[in-house]
Amino acid sequence: MNESYWISSSKHNELKSLDKDINVDTLIVGGGIVGVTTAYLLAKQGIKATLIDANKIGYGSSGRNTGKVTSQHGIIYSKISQKYGDYKAKLYYEGNEEAINLIEDIINENNIKCNFNRVDAYILAQNENYLEELKEEYDTCKKLGIDCEYYETLDLPIDSKGAIKFKNQGEFNPKKYLDSLLKKCIELGVKVYENTAGVNFRKGDICTIKTNQKKVICAKNVVIASHVPWYDGKNFYFAKEKGDRSYLIAAKLEKDIMPGIFLGVEDRGITLRTCEEDGRKLLIFGGGDHKVGQCKNEGEIYDKLKEYAKEKFNVKDFKYQWSAQDYMSYDNVPYIGNINKKEKNVYVATGFSKWGMTGGTLSAMIISKLIIKKESKYEDLFNPSRKGSYLSTDFYKESLNMTLNYISGKLKYGSDHFPIQEGTSEIVVLEDNKRYGAYRHFDGKLYIVDITCPHLGCELTFNSAEKTWDCPCHASRYDYKGNILEGPTVKPLKRYGEGKNHIKINL
Repeated sequence: MNESYWISSSKHNELKSLDKDINVDTLIVGGGIVGVTTAYLLAKQGIKATLIDANKIGYGSSGRNTGKVTSQHGIIYSKISQKYGDYKAKLYYEGNEEAINLIEDIINENNIKCNFNRVDAYILAQNENYLEELKEEYDTCKKLGIDCEYYETLDLPIDSKGAIKFKNQGEFNPKKYLDSLLKKCIELGVKVYENTAGVNFRKGDICTIKTNQKKVICAKNVVIASHVPWYDGKNFYFAKEKGDRSYLIAAKLEKDIMPGIFLGVEDRGITLRTCEEDGRKLLIFGGGDHKVGQCKNEGEIYDKLKEYAKEKFNVKDFKYQWSAQDYMSYDNVPYIGNINKKEKNVYVATGFSKWGMTGGTLSAMIISKLIIKKESKYEDLFNPSRKGSYLSTDFYKESLNMTLNYISGKLKYGSDHFPIQEGTSEIVVLEDNKRYGAYRHFDGKLYIVDITCPHLGCELTFNSAEKTWDCPCHASRYDYKGNILEGPTVKPLKRYGEGKNHIKINL
C-alpha cells in the first residue's frame, strides 16, 4: 500500500493485543483522533478507559489526512444555515473553533512536538461557475460573525477566481500529535491494545464485546470510534453516510508559496498545504475524490495529480503518495453522541466528511462530557438520530446508487482465465460456478478470494492503485488476501477452498 508521509515520520512502540477477558468502566473501540482524545479527556477526569484498535493506533485516516486543523470545511455554513438555521450553523463553527483551541492547549500542556502552526485557511473557486455559491458562503459567514475575508484572487500558481479566508486556523503533523497523546494516555493509566478488533456486540447495562481473538470485554460505557460503526445499534449508519476515497502526494518544494492551507470548492476539487520538517519543505497536494469502489483506474489519479503539481508548482521530486477514506453524512454534519435513542451507555462518532481532525476532537469533547455530565451544549446539533440527516435529496440519490451497484455487481460475468500480468486482477468463474476475485501479486503468487462482501452481499471491485477489493455499496475494503482494511464489515473474505462468505451485520 502507498505510504503516508505522516505515518512514515512517526512511530510509536508496538502494543500487545488483548489476551484475556476483562471488565472495564469505559471501552473505546478505535485508536484514531476520536478514540485517543476521548481516552485522554476521560483520564484527566479520573476515568480510566480501555482503548482497542483493530490495527495500529493512528494508522487509519488519522494518519493519512492533510493535517489541516480548521473550522473552514468548504461550502458548509450556508448549507447548514439553510437546513437547520443560523443558530446551529454558528454552533457548528464554535464547536470546531473550540476543537482547534483544545488541540493547541493539549500540545502546549504536554510539550508535544508536532509542528503545529497557526495559519490562515482559504477556500477558493477555480471555476467561475462556483463563484455565486462561494459568495453566498461568504455572506453567510459574515452574518454568523465569523472572522473572514473575501479575495478576488490569490497569489498562487493556480487559477483562483475568488476565495474566502478564515483567520487563525491551524496545521500540524497528525501522527506525531497522536503518538505523543497516546504516550500521555498510557502515563495517565489508559490501557491500550492493538490488533484487537471488536466483532460481536451485546447491549445492556453492562455491554459485552467479543474480539477477533475470542476474548470478552464487559463495559459500562462503550465508545464506537472506529471511523465507521462496526456495531450499528439499528441506526443504519452504513446507509446514512457514504464512503469516499481521496488521494495525496508529497513533493519537495523548491520555491515558496504564500502561507496558508487551501481547498478548492469544486466537486473533486484540489487541496494543498506545505509542510516544513527535518530541514526540507514539502508540498502536500491532493484531489481526485471518488466514491469507494466506483473508480475504474485509481492509479491514474496519482499520475494526474503529479502532472498538475509539476505544471503549477514546478516540483519534480515526489517523495510520498497515499490515499485516505472518509465517510460523508448527507447533511454535512457528523454523527456524534448516543448511538441511538435507547442505548444511553453506547456512543458513536462518524461522518466527518473529510474534517476529522477538528470533528474528531470535538467528538471527544462531546462524548466525554456525555459520559461524565450526561449533557453537552452540542449534543442536539450532532445527534446521530436526527431526521434531517436522511430527509434529503442526496440521501435518496445515494440509496439508489447503492441499489444499482448491488444489482449491476450480480449481473457481471466472470472470466475463464486467471490474470497473467503481475499486479493485475480478474473476476473469474471456477468449477463451482461461483465468481471469485483473482489477483496476481508482484512475486507471481496468485490470490483467489470470494468477492461477495460479507457486510450486506454487494460484489466487490478491484482498486488498481491500492491492490484492494472495495465495496461500491457501503465502502468496506479488504486487501488482496481478504483481510479487513475498512468497515463496516466485521468478517474477512474467505479464500478459494474455504467456502462462501457469510453475510454478517451487527445491528
